[in-house]
Amino acid sequence: MMDVEHITSEDTHALRLLVLRPGGSPKDVSWPHDTDESAFHLGVRNGAGLIGIGSFHPERQKGIKGPRQFRIRGMATHPDHRSRGAGSLIVQRGMEELRGRNVEIIWCNARLKAVPFYEREGFEPHGEPFELPGIGMHQVMWRKL
Repeated sequence: MMDVEHITSEDTHALRLLVLRPGGSPKDVSWPHDTDESAFHLGVRNGAGLIGIGSFHPERQKGIKGPRQFRIRGMATHPDHRSRGAGSLIVQRGMEELRGRNVEIIWCNARLKAVPFYEREGFEPHGEPFELPGIGMHQVMWRKL
């Protein structure tokens, strides 16, 4: 059984380090918008503990028209628990909360290997793939809520 719950930004750090910034330091996974007043962080727990995370904060993506945009950042699932629906639960719960806040657009910078996941969640690519130095190739993905 997997449960989605609100967590703190600090709760995200261990999985961010493991999955998104392997070999990095704690400062590499403490991001500027983590503590914004309207930001929130979701986690999925099962019997093994916290296995999936995602952070949501207000940020506009230039080139995507529409007010009230939020960004998903730091989506990560523990490697031992991938492909079991944790990421989908986080995205679905996040979108549900954002609809309640009258957010119209949600977007992210997806690693290329994650693009199929976001497409399954109803996201579309925007623009061309780009490289984040030291991290790899990404694609902006977005959808209307």
